[in-house]
Amino acid sequence: MPNATGDIRNAVEHVAIEPTHEDIARRAYQLFEDRGGEHGHDWDDWLQAERELRDEAVVGVFGRILAMGGPYATA
Repeated sequence: MPNATGDIRNAVEHVAIEPTHEDIARRAYQLFEDRGGEHGHDWDDWLQAERELRDEAVVGVFGRILAMGGPYATA
């Protein structure tokens, strides 16, 4: 039973689909290319890709909850 707002966010993140290694690698490479192929930022690209994809997954969960129109769908 969640007892704080932070616990609720963790519960939503838990049901969000975790991005695969391949998804993260693909997005990190896109970031590398978008920067003009400048080397030396591989960790930055990887971590940004991971953040973006996880955020998208969480937003997707919220979207599915709202689409169901249940008692928690109104904000």
